[in-house]
Amino acid sequence: MQKHLQKSVFLFILAALLTGCGSDTGPDNEKKRIAVLLWSRGFEFMVALDQGIKDEVEKFGYEVTILDGQSNSQLQLGQIEDSLVKKVDAIILAPVNSDELVPGVRKANEAGVPVITVEGVISEGVEIASSIMFDNEGAGRIAAEFMIQELGQGAVLETSGAQGTYQAILRSYGFKERMSAASTFGVVSKNANWQAENAQHITADSITANKRINGVYSHNDDMIRGILGGLRQMNKLKKAGEEGHILIVGTDGTPEALERIRRGEQDASVQQNPLEMGAAAVQAVAAVLEGREVEKVKVIPAVLITKDNVDEPNLWGNRMKE
Repeated sequence: MQKHLQKSVFLFILAALLTGCGSDTGPDNEKKRIAVLLWSRGFEFMVALDQGIKDEVEKFGYEVTILDGQSNSQLQLGQIEDSLVKKVDAIILAPVNSDELVPGVRKANEAGVPVITVEGVISEGVEIASSIMFDNEGAGRIAAEFMIQELGQGAVLETSGAQGTYQAILRSYGFKERMSAASTFGVVSKNANWQAENAQHITADSITANKRINGVYSHNDDMIRGILGGLRQMNKLKKAGEEGHILIVGTDGTPEALERIRRGEQDASVQQNPLEMGAAAVQAVAAVLEGREVEKVKVIPAVLITKDNVDEPNLWGNRMKE
């Protein structure tokens, strides 16, 4: 009797263990699938955001599909719908235009698929599980403070991102608010739509029209390629420290911007860290899928990069070079 009882207990425990091992293949433990929708891989920032997401996803073992929106809201809407048809478990969305993507996010809500946004404000009657944001207003303010400190007086050209995008609105607001406190400055603002080619024409035309311009603030680092082209076109491209140098401050902290700072062609960049933002987005996905509390809004701080700290290894522009 004792032997039969021991044998029964042993078989029960063995069966339980085997059942536990087999449960890994059950529907509740299948590999989670995440769709990542980037607004464009044509910018260094988005390429780095892609990398930040991939690096963090490895820690969780998710299956991830990364799609390029090519700066086209209608394309992104289609990508959202396709992702829902494929029954993804979550969507990370870096929107081209937040307002135009409301219908797609609403469909995700109806399907019960959580949406985590990166640098996008979508609030028109839809549910966002978490938003990973950059301190855009603070970035504009930091850029202004640096220019005031370095120049003292003059006129500054502001080349802005696409009109109506919240990043451009907030960066411009923070910049102008701080510059207006310095009565010795004037600000000339022009919409360059994030594009270097537009920034080149704007720079040449603006400096021709206003000889007082001694500084340029760009809403991203990519446009600075065009700004330098415009200055070169007018034979006004001087390096930092040279007579007639026009102070140039960008935003993002891209690898190319860091190299320009080292060469003295660009004076500063206000970093927004896409590696950190990508990791934060994946962490938010994990929290939602695991039923844990998640921050509704996580703000990534802005950091000023100049010749004094351009070689710090923790800057994303340096990490992407490794």
